[in-house]
Amino acid sequence: MNFAIILAAGVGQRMRNGGMPKQFLKMMGKPIVIYTLEKFDQNEDIDKIIIVCHSGYMDYMQNLVDLYKIKKVEKIITGGSDRQKSLEHGLETVKELGGNNDDIVVIHDGVRPLVNINIISENIRVANKYGGAITVHPVTESVVITDSESVQMPDFKKRADTYSLTSPQAFKLAEILEAYTEIKDLEEGDIPLLDAAMVYAKTGASIKLVKEQGVNIKITTPEDYYYLKAILELEENKYIFGL
Repeated sequence: MNFAIILAAGVGQRMRNGGMPKQFLKMMGKPIVIYTLEKFDQNEDIDKIIIVCHSGYMDYMQNLVDLYKIKKVEKIITGGSDRQKSLEHGLETVKELGGNNDDIVVIHDGVRPLVNINIISENIRVANKYGGAITVHPVTESVVITDSESVQMPDFKKRADTYSLTSPQAFKLAEILEAYTEIKDLEEGDIPLLDAAMVYAKTGASIKLVKEQGVNIKITTPEDYYYLKAILELEENKYIFGL
């Protein structure tokens, strides 16, 4: 069985809108999180969806799920104090719903509404074969990695070998649960563990890459919101004019 955990518990401080969390902002009449949920609901490989939600918006989320007829939502749960705690709540819920060791858990940001349905399926396929999969996007700019105010030639990285990490990410349930258990006994290190992939890698495990093309933007700032609006309007115009 394949479970999707949709993370939608943020309050959107960087949106600077002072009100509704970003996942609930409407785009062309529909909340952003619904665009995301529809992708997973329509994917034939996804069996059940768990939504991790801000505690103050549980009823609101349930009303949206009902209104837009998102059929695969099995449970809406409250998020934790940060992303990792929210992820742990989601994984615990998968176990409560009868998840087995070899079941696949697909983790995705509720504010990445442009995720490609085929990328979801590819993450599941790769995780089934290798244990873990992460979606990455090839960078288009030149990249330097440095911890100082200057760079030398070794700090420049080949674009062909450099990716930005997006989502979804997918793991066998037993392996990602074991990773979260293991890191509790490990020193934190210099790099904060911001998501499931980093937790999984911290234990020494390797994760296979799923390389995406196209746009899979995360709506974090007002600029992202208007970028998404432009993309959706372009797609709508292509449909209307048969382009």
